[in-house]
Amino acid sequence: MKKWILVLCLCLLSVPVLAQFAGLPIANSAAAPVAGETRVTAGIVTSDDYNQYGGRLSFAPVGRLALFGDFGALDPDGGDVGPSGQAGLQFTLPLGEESLVDLALRATAGFASFDFDGGDLSMNGFTAGALVSRDVKLLSPYVFLGMSFVNTEVEAHGASESEDETDLAFAAGVLLNLTGAFSLYGEYAHVDESFLNAGIRWTF
Repeated sequence: MKKWILVLCLCLLSVPVLAQFAGLPIANSAAAPVAGETRVTAGIVTSDDYNQYGGRLSFAPVGRLALFGDFGALDPDGGDVGPSGQAGLQFTLPLGEESLVDLALRATAGFASFDFDGGDLSMNGFTAGALVSRDVKLLSPYVFLGMSFVNTEVEAHGASESEDETDLAFAAGVLLNLTGAFSLYGEYAHVDESFLNAGIRWTF
Protein backbone atom coordinates (compact mmCIF):
# COMPACT_ATOMS: atom_id res chain seq x y z
CA MET A 1 0.00 0.00 0.00
CA LYS A 2 2.80 2.41 0.87
CA LYS A 3 4.44 1.83 -2.52
CA TRP A 4 1.24 2.75 -4.35
CA ILE A 5 0.99 5.92 -2.27
CA LEU A 6 4.54 6.86 -3.28
CA VAL A 7 3.87 6.16 -6.95
CA LEU A 8 0.82 8.41 -6.77
CA CYS A 9 2.90 11.13 -5.12
CA LEU A 10 5.45 10.92 -7.94
CA CYS A 11 2.75 11.31 -10.57
CA LEU A 12 1.07 14.25 -8.84
CA LEU A 13 4.11 16.17 -7.56
CA SER A 14 7.02 15.63 -9.96
CA VAL A 15 5.60 17.58 -12.91
CA PRO A 16 5.34 20.98 -11.14
CA VAL A 17 9.11 21.35 -10.73
CA LEU A 18 10.31 20.23 -14.14
CA ALA A 19 10.98 23.83 -15.23
CA GLN A 20 13.98 24.15 -12.97
CA PHE A 21 15.68 21.31 -14.81
CA ALA A 22 15.08 22.68 -18.27
CA GLY A 23 17.52 25.42 -17.34
CA LEU A 24 14.59 27.81 -17.24
CA PRO A 25 14.25 30.58 -17.65
CA ILE A 26 16.70 30.90 -20.54
CA ALA A 27 16.42 34.71 -20.28
CA ASN A 28 19.40 35.24 -22.56
CA SER A 29 20.40 35.49 -26.18
CA ALA A 30 23.17 33.43 -27.79
CA ALA A 31 25.35 36.49 -28.38
CA ALA A 32 28.93 36.14 -27.12
CA PRO A 33 29.65 37.89 -23.81
CA VAL A 34 32.86 39.89 -23.44
CA ALA A 35 35.43 38.80 -20.85
CA GLY A 36 34.55 40.11 -17.41
CA GLU A 37 30.90 40.79 -18.21
CA THR A 38 28.56 40.28 -15.24
CA ARG A 39 24.77 40.00 -15.35
CA VAL A 40 22.12 39.88 -12.64
CA THR A 41 18.65 38.56 -13.52
CA ALA A 42 15.46 38.43 -11.45
CA GLY A 43 12.22 36.85 -12.56
CA ILE A 44 9.26 34.54 -12.13
CA VAL A 45 8.30 31.19 -13.70
CA THR A 46 4.60 30.32 -13.70
CA SER A 47 2.56 27.25 -14.64
CA ASP A 48 -0.77 25.67 -13.74
CA ASP A 49 0.86 23.84 -10.82
CA TYR A 50 3.28 26.28 -9.19
CA ASN A 51 5.09 29.62 -9.15
CA GLN A 52 8.85 29.98 -8.86
CA TYR A 53 10.69 33.16 -7.90
CA GLY A 54 14.44 33.62 -8.11
CA GLY A 55 17.56 35.32 -9.32
CA ARG A 56 20.62 34.57 -11.42
CA LEU A 57 24.22 35.72 -11.32
CA SER A 58 26.18 35.26 -14.55
CA PHE A 59 29.87 35.95 -15.17
CA ALA A 60 32.06 35.61 -18.28
CA PRO A 61 35.61 34.60 -17.24
CA VAL A 62 36.68 34.72 -20.90
CA GLY A 63 35.02 35.85 -24.10
CA ARG A 64 32.23 33.59 -25.45
CA LEU A 65 31.86 31.65 -22.17
CA ALA A 66 29.34 32.53 -19.44
CA LEU A 67 29.02 30.72 -16.11
CA PHE A 68 25.82 31.21 -14.11
CA GLY A 69 24.05 30.17 -10.96
CA ASP A 70 20.40 30.46 -9.92
CA PHE A 71 18.72 30.27 -6.56
CA GLY A 72 15.01 30.62 -5.91
CA ALA A 73 11.90 29.64 -4.03
CA LEU A 74 9.48 27.05 -5.40
CA ASP A 75 5.82 27.46 -4.44
CA PRO A 76 3.93 24.32 -5.60
CA ASP A 77 0.16 23.93 -5.31
CA GLY A 78 0.65 20.48 -3.77
CA GLY A 79 3.20 21.32 -1.07
CA ASP A 80 5.11 23.85 0.99
CA VAL A 81 7.50 26.46 -0.38
CA GLY A 82 10.96 24.94 -0.86
CA PRO A 83 14.40 25.84 -2.27
CA SER A 84 15.49 25.36 -5.87
CA GLY A 85 18.66 26.17 -7.74
CA GLN A 86 20.84 25.42 -10.70
CA ALA A 87 24.31 26.05 -12.11
CA GLY A 88 25.29 26.08 -15.73
CA LEU A 89 27.38 27.38 -18.58
CA GLN A 90 26.79 28.79 -22.04
CA PHE A 91 29.38 28.88 -24.83
CA THR A 92 28.84 30.90 -28.01
CA LEU A 93 30.20 29.26 -31.15
CA PRO A 94 32.43 31.35 -33.48
CA LEU A 95 30.22 31.44 -36.56
CA GLY A 96 31.83 34.54 -38.10
CA GLU A 97 30.59 38.07 -38.72
CA GLU A 98 28.71 37.03 -41.87
CA SER A 99 26.33 34.82 -39.87
CA LEU A 100 22.78 36.12 -39.51
CA VAL A 101 22.31 34.44 -36.11
CA ASP A 102 24.26 33.65 -32.95
CA LEU A 103 24.47 30.03 -31.80
CA ALA A 104 25.43 28.82 -28.31
CA LEU A 105 25.67 25.50 -26.49
CA ARG A 106 24.08 25.51 -23.03
CA ALA A 107 24.07 23.03 -20.13
CA THR A 108 22.63 23.18 -16.62
CA ALA A 109 22.41 21.01 -13.51
CA GLY A 110 19.67 21.73 -10.98
CA PHE A 111 17.96 20.69 -7.77
CA ALA A 112 14.67 21.34 -6.00
CA SER A 113 12.88 20.04 -2.94
CA PHE A 114 9.73 20.67 -0.95
CA ASP A 115 7.61 19.09 1.75
CA PHE A 116 4.03 17.95 1.35
CA ASP A 117 1.51 16.43 3.70
CA GLY A 118 3.07 13.18 4.90
CA GLY A 119 6.47 13.38 3.22
CA ASP A 120 8.94 15.24 1.04
CA LEU A 121 10.08 15.31 -2.58
CA SER A 122 13.52 16.07 -4.03
CA MET A 123 14.68 16.32 -7.63
CA ASN A 124 18.03 16.46 -9.40
CA GLY A 125 18.34 17.07 -13.10
CA PHE A 126 20.56 17.88 -16.05
CA THR A 127 19.70 19.67 -19.30
CA ALA A 128 21.78 20.32 -22.42
CA GLY A 129 20.89 21.90 -25.72
CA ALA A 130 21.42 24.66 -28.28
CA LEU A 131 20.35 28.30 -28.15
CA VAL A 132 19.97 30.43 -31.28
CA SER A 133 19.16 34.15 -31.40
CA ARG A 134 19.33 37.26 -33.57
CA ASP A 135 19.58 40.92 -32.55
CA VAL A 136 17.01 43.11 -34.30
CA LYS A 137 17.45 46.69 -33.10
CA LEU A 138 16.12 46.75 -29.50
CA LEU A 139 14.84 43.16 -29.65
CA SER A 140 16.72 39.88 -29.30
CA PRO A 141 14.41 36.92 -30.07
CA TYR A 142 15.78 33.50 -29.11
CA VAL A 143 14.91 29.79 -29.26
CA PHE A 144 16.29 26.93 -27.16
CA LEU A 145 15.98 23.20 -27.91
CA GLY A 146 17.48 20.41 -25.83
CA MET A 147 16.90 17.37 -23.64
CA SER A 148 16.15 17.30 -19.93
CA PHE A 149 16.86 14.38 -17.57
CA VAL A 150 15.31 14.40 -14.08
CA ASN A 151 15.55 12.02 -11.13
CA THR A 152 12.72 12.36 -8.60
CA GLU A 153 12.72 10.86 -5.11
CA VAL A 154 9.76 10.79 -2.73
CA GLU A 155 9.81 9.80 0.92
CA ALA A 156 6.48 9.29 2.68
CA HIS A 157 5.17 7.23 5.58
CA GLY A 158 8.62 5.73 6.25
CA ALA A 159 9.18 4.44 2.70
CA SER A 160 10.86 5.87 -0.42
CA GLU A 161 10.49 5.61 -4.19
CA SER A 162 12.36 7.14 -7.14
CA GLU A 163 11.69 7.74 -10.83
CA ASP A 164 13.77 8.88 -13.83
CA GLU A 165 12.30 10.87 -16.70
CA THR A 166 13.70 12.28 -19.96
CA ASP A 167 11.85 15.02 -21.85
CA LEU A 168 12.32 17.37 -24.77
CA ALA A 169 13.01 20.91 -23.53
CA PHE A 170 11.86 23.87 -25.66
CA ALA A 171 11.82 27.60 -25.00
CA ALA A 172 11.21 30.69 -27.11
CA GLY A 173 11.43 34.24 -25.88
CA VAL A 174 12.51 37.79 -26.52
CA LEU A 175 14.76 40.31 -24.78
CA LEU A 176 13.78 43.99 -24.93
CA ASN A 177 16.99 45.97 -24.54
CA LEU A 178 15.85 49.18 -22.83
CA THR A 179 19.37 50.56 -22.40
CA GLY A 180 22.89 49.21 -22.68
CA ALA A 181 22.53 47.83 -19.15
CA PHE A 182 18.85 47.00 -18.58
CA SER A 183 16.68 44.47 -20.43
CA LEU A 184 13.24 42.94 -19.96
CA TYR A 185 12.45 39.40 -21.07
CA GLY A 186 9.37 37.30 -21.73
CA GLU A 187 9.48 33.59 -22.50
CA TYR A 188 7.32 30.58 -23.26
CA ALA A 189 8.67 27.10 -22.52
CA HIS A 190 7.48 23.52 -22.70
CA VAL A 191 8.93 20.56 -20.79
CA ASP A 192 6.15 18.02 -20.37
CA GLU A 193 3.91 21.02 -19.61
CA SER A 194 3.87 24.73 -20.50
CA PHE A 195 5.54 27.56 -18.58
CA LEU A 196 5.51 31.35 -18.83
CA ASN A 197 8.57 33.28 -17.66
CA ALA A 198 9.23 37.01 -17.27
CA GLY A 199 11.77 39.24 -15.59
CA ILE A 200 14.47 41.90 -15.77
CA ARG A 201 18.23 41.69 -16.45
CA TRP A 202 21.03 44.07 -15.51
CA THR A 203 24.43 43.93 -17.26
CA PHE A 204 27.54 45.61 -15.87
